[in-house]
Parts: sequence; structure tokens; C-alpha cells
Amino acid sequence: MSGEAEMTRLFGARLSTHRVDTGARWRNTAWALAVAVPTGWLGLWALLGADDGRPGGGRAIGLVIGLSLGALYIAATQAWRAVRGGSGEYFEVRERGLVHGSRRGEAGWEWSRVVSITTPEAPRIHGLARRLGNDYRCRLALDDGTRLHIDGHTAGASGLGRAVVEHCPRARRLQGDEWQERAGGWYLAGAALFLAVGASLVAFLVSHADEDAQNVSEGMTVAVGLGLPVCAVGAITCAVLYIRYRMYRPR
Repeated sequence: MSGEAEMTRLFGARLSTHRVDTGARWRNTAWALAVAVPTGWLGLWALLGADDGRPGGGRAIGLVIGLSLGALYIAATQAWRAVRGGSGEYFEVRERGLVHGSRRGEAGWEWSRVVSITTPEAPRIHGLARRLGNDYRCRLALDDGTRLHIDGHTAGASGLGRAVVEHCPRARRLQGDEWQERAGGWYLAGAALFLAVGASLVAFLVSHADEDAQNVSEGMTVAVGLGLPVCAVGAITCAVLYIRYRMYRPR
């Protein structure tokens, strides 16, 4: 019996097919790496040879390094999605279930096996989000532990998501930010930790201010130069997440 005949026997007639543009993910990976690699080298080169007498030089270096890290994150996530889904990835909505396949093979599940459906409450609609496939995100959890991910690179993604919701009325509906409620006060602990590490780096700089620069290793210079902006961003992020949790937590 052919694969199509077997899927029809198990899950009924095919209602719609939604193919994933895996090539777009690899193209995004390529341009993100094209940005990350040269800016990363430029940032490290400028950091190691920075002249403290230049006003605004530290901010410029931090901006370049931040750009490199952001592009590297995009490259990693896009490549991971491409590898996870596989070449030729697609979804099929059938009368009695959902089929997911790629060139690695295909598998199907009855609608009753969908345990939860996670869709963010506010989709991102700006240009970069659409390019990265983040304008629509939906994650399905199945009873055997399988996780299926639908994003904007899937043809008719929103229609596919609506079909799943309609066929799985008993599945738990999530928005993807439930972990924030579980974290609670840990945000403040994280902010305090980032501030403590940042304060120790500042104390190190103050205590070695009068020493010859050659007495401070290049490794320590890099660690301090990268650590301070990371600690600042980490502390601000944790504080913002805590405030958001306090404002929007269920009463």
C-alpha cells in the first residue's frame, strides 16, 4: 500500500496541504552569518585596540558587538528550524488527523492526540518578523511527546492553525508566556545577580585604574568589555519582565 493510500486509510481524505519554505530559512541563515562574522571580528578588533580617550568609542564598540550577537542568534535559530523541520517539510490537514512530513519521512496523528496548542496573543507583523517567519507562530504538543512547530514560512500558516483549533476543541490553549507566571520573583533575583556581577567588574576597573595597561591581560580586558554591556542588558531585561509579570499576572 502506498504512503498516500495508508494515510488516507488512517486519517481520512486530505483537506489541505501546507508546504514550508525551508529555503527561506537557509537564506536567512546565510545573510545573518554574513552580518555576524565581519561585525564580530570588527568589534573584537576594536575592543582589543580601543583607546579610552575617544569619546563614545565604548558605545560604538558595544553597538557593533551587539549587532554581531543579534545576527548570530538569528542565524542559529533559522538554521535550527530548517534542520528540525527537514528538507521538503509540509503539513496536511485530513478529516481525522494531522500529517507532518519531509524527505526524512512522514507521520500522522489523530486530532484527539493534540494535547495543547500554543499561539502568542499578539502576532508580530513588522517586516523583519515576516522575513524570519515570526509573524505567525503556533506550537502543537502531542500525547507522545512530539512537538510540531508552525510559523510564517508555512504556506497558509494561519489557516492551518485555525484548522487545528477547530478540530481540537479539547486541547489546552496556551499563549507561550506561561513560564513568566512560574518565574515570578526569580526575575528580581536575576536582576540582582546581573547587577552584582556588573558591580564587581566596575570595582575591578577602579582598582586597576592606575596600573599600566600591559599589566592587565587581554583576556580580562575582553571579559570586562563584553561583561559590562551583557550585565546591563540582563539586569534591564529581568527588571522589565518582572514589571510586566506584576502588571499582567492573573488576579
